[in-house]
Amino acid sequence: MFESQISIIEKYLKKQGKTKRDLAKFLDIKENSINRTLRNPNLTIKKLGLIAEFLEVDINDLLPRRETVSDSFDEYQKANSLEASNQISITNLSEALNRNSKTIDNLVMIIAENFSHKKD
Repeated sequence: MFESQISIIEKYLKKQGKTKRDLAKFLDIKENSINRTLRNPNLTIKKLGLIAEFLEVDINDLLPRRETVSDSFDEYQKANSLEASNQISITNLSEALNRNSKTIDNLVMIIAENFSHKKD
């Protein structure tokens, strides 16, 4: 999964309090064509460079970053780590419930014994 170029640009616009209207003026294009321009998969390096200049970021920051095998593996490791952590938590919870269950059983037996002694 990767973030689209337009969403990257929109994120920077929002972060900097700028609008697409401001960007259109800077690029000297019509306001109603800014979305089409930003969605264009064949956006020229020159135009992308101008957008980067407007946003005061490196041009590479505006390029969509595709997920790599390494990224996927990192996500897999995080998920496994979380799963292992959850498994430990479940095991600890199960042990605690088992101890509490034995404690409750012991209390019930003590109460039953005391109750039967009182009847005698």
